[in-house]
Amino acid sequence: MVLGVSLAAMTSAVTAQSVTLTLGSWRTEDLAVWQDQVLPAFEAAHPDINVEFAPINTNEYNAAIQSQIEGGTGPDLITCRPFDVNNEWIGRGYFSELDGLAGMANFTDTAKAAWTFEGHAYCVPVAAVLAGFYYNVDIFNELGLTPPTTTAEFIAVLQAIQDSGKYTPLAMGSAESWQLAYNGLYSVGPAYWKGEEGRLGLIDGTKKLTDPEFVEAFKSFAAWRPFLPPGQEALAYPDMTQLFTLGRAAILPDGSWNINQVTSTGLNVGVFGPPAVEAGGQRYLQEMPDMAIGINAASPNQEAARTFLDWVAGPEFQQIYVNTAPGFFAMSNQAVTYDNALAQSFADLKTGASLTPRLALDRLSAGTPPLDDEIWRLLQLMMTTDTTAEQATQELQAGLESWYGPQKGN
Repeated sequence: MVLGVSLAAMTSAVTAQSVTLTLGSWRTEDLAVWQDQVLPAFEAAHPDINVEFAPINTNEYNAAIQSQIEGGTGPDLITCRPFDVNNEWIGRGYFSELDGLAGMANFTDTAKAAWTFEGHAYCVPVAAVLAGFYYNVDIFNELGLTPPTTTAEFIAVLQAIQDSGKYTPLAMGSAESWQLAYNGLYSVGPAYWKGEEGRLGLIDGTKKLTDPEFVEAFKSFAAWRPFLPPGQEALAYPDMTQLFTLGRAAILPDGSWNINQVTSTGLNVGVFGPPAVEAGGQRYLQEMPDMAIGINAASPNQEAARTFLDWVAGPEFQQIYVNTAPGFFAMSNQAVTYDNALAQSFADLKTGASLTPRLALDRLSAGTPPLDDEIWRLLQLMMTTDTTAEQATQELQAGLESWYGPQKGN
């Protein structure tokens, strides 16, 4: 009888020590990545901690997470949006501070910036994405073209493709306005506003969207319009990818996150980065902090959650994740290798380039009207109506001045 009690007590103790964590994410397409690769690796080394990946549809994620946390049903671990959205969540008290987490030493202040609030770290950086131009290598070879390195060369390549009469130069449409910014303006624009110099200038109020460098950036993007496919006004993001993968378009402006889809048909695909304004000029590359993971401040499993995040901050996780989700890039200072050749080509674009995140997501979209959303709207008008770059930037500046302190009265 005593033995039975002892065994029961031991079983109870083991059960009490076992913890199950839930991880909320908007990456529904990563379900197999986490369930088949990432989590088994973690749980093999931490058999007393189980993690359940619980993704939510991307478009519903923000509202769902807020509703869950406010209702006391939020996940133990929260995948963090970058910059303004996450700062609002931090301000509401959703996250536990991670300043003392050992693994945070693997990240620079720049890598942590998108999830740092009032000097404190709240999320472990997981991955960044890059944006550039996929191109059909066979079409380029057929037409005797080489990837452009300057804006003038880029337009000349588009014109040569157009003149061939065989292919659409750019697989891009205006139906989904977000990608006009993320795959278009935010790629070529930094070469004009000089990356961080222009972005931080808008944040501190020393620069305006009506300054010449921003107007020229919008004009540079508007110059793409003659090279878009017929009916581009109704062309959605998946349609763009299909136009390219079927070999009907030569160039697809897009992000590294689309590598699997772009190569799904076996197309011979290369990638080149945004061109410099002129020969010998500085190259700029959009590197966007895309996701991180933090701990729900209301979670009863703080210690286990910190153990998981300490592992996420290390090289084993980074190596697994970037190679099971090609197109997402490690943000830590630990060395990783990329098995996917196109992912490696994208990563190589960072060499010699000045890196900069998307223009309007840091502080500039925390009020109404949010600058990022307004840029989407105005770019769509530029590509579908007679709205000019000057008109677009004037309207954007007026909207920003209406609520953002450092821009008021400038």
